[in-house]
Amino acid sequence: MLWGACMRSTVLFLIVLVAMIILATIVISFTMLSIELYNANVGVLNPSNESSFNEVSVPELVERINNFTLKVYGRVLERNWNKNTVVSPFNIYIALTLLYEGANGSTRRELGSVMGLADNSLCKAYQELLGSLPLNNNDNTALIVANAIWLKQGYPFREEYIELVRKCYDAEVKYFESIGQLVSDINEWVSTKTRGLIRELISRDDVDENVVAVIVSVIYFKANWVEEFKPTSPIRFWTGETYVEVPAMELISDKLRVVHGDGYTVVEVPYNNTSISMIVIVPENHNDIRYKYQKLVIEALNKLKEESSRRKIWLIMPKFNITLRTDLVEVLKELGVREVFTPGRADLTRMANVGVGSIWVSKVVHQAVIKVNEKGTEAAAATAIIIVESLPVVDEEVVVDKPFIYMIWDRNTNTILFIGHVVNPIEA
Repeated sequence: MLWGACMRSTVLFLIVLVAMIILATIVISFTMLSIELYNANVGVLNPSNESSFNEVSVPELVERINNFTLKVYGRVLERNWNKNTVVSPFNIYIALTLLYEGANGSTRRELGSVMGLADNSLCKAYQELLGSLPLNNNDNTALIVANAIWLKQGYPFREEYIELVRKCYDAEVKYFESIGQLVSDINEWVSTKTRGLIRELISRDDVDENVVAVIVSVIYFKANWVEEFKPTSPIRFWTGETYVEVPAMELISDKLRVVHGDGYTVVEVPYNNTSISMIVIVPENHNDIRYKYQKLVIEALNKLKEESSRRKIWLIMPKFNITLRTDLVEVLKELGVREVFTPGRADLTRMANVGVGSIWVSKVVHQAVIKVNEKGTEAAAATAIIIVESLPVVDEEVVVDKPFIYMIWDRNTNTILFIGHVVNPIEA
């Protein structure tokens, strides 16, 4: 009876949709941008706020990152509907920024169009944004953003590009000679930056023999809740198709902020010693996640900015642990980035002293992990942009992939010295 009364008198958030975890995690990317700019009433996701100067301001950069977040999340959502998902478009955007700085001509314009840039300089804004985010590297509260680029030893990279990524994006510049060394060094660097949460960003199969550069960006987040949850009984969780029993946790607190919209409820759960919080959006109809995600995210953030009151809330939600690894090339192509993925056409001449089409991007590997439990949250994401040298332009390609006759022949005398045939090349 007591339980039933509490249920009627207290706001009870049963997170009844597996797919809702998707929005909960993607919004973390937005709340990582909830810095002094956010508190100063910077407009959220307002693409009409354009600068007349070549230098992008911090509010404009935040807008561009958030708009990019919704675009990428929408594509990832379509590919992973009815599956748990975590992604950090913030991390992807930073990695693409280092690529953008090396791009030229129509390749640069394509990237800029998707990223909301028109041959803009991001150097100052990026540095100021990092200076405003609550970066920390403590044991219990951490937000780490790190960049690095691996360059093939002896390849003619431009010194101007190397200095730019060092100065503007704090990128570590490293050199490699062997593919095995490259893969090992990248994975070790990523594992260190993510405190072991991502141990293998790329495999040997991801890297072609003709690789000349790999751009890598990492974000790592860890924090405890302001008030720790307590374990509670498993809850019946509606997946959109059936009910499942899932481990759950509960919290009764006046530190939570709650707002309501048309057909959805939003709760903000703050972390300790940081301005970052988790936002959970629960639509009444789980299909709204798929078809109304942009409206849900934008309205939720705007409503939370306007809401100052706090009430005592009883929150019950599932614990979860999600990992996603994907190649983003097709996602980015759908958004309009195509030329940089095309050998013979990609223009990365601001990166290296090469001709147009000489080097291009073969893969954009993204991996993200999130763990949410009674104590708090730990999350990480890493993106690797793999740049390879184009194969020589040929007039015709011949592939010997079936039984054939072979001869050793002297052209001058027309003498056949050896003759034979091959049916199975792996047999002696």
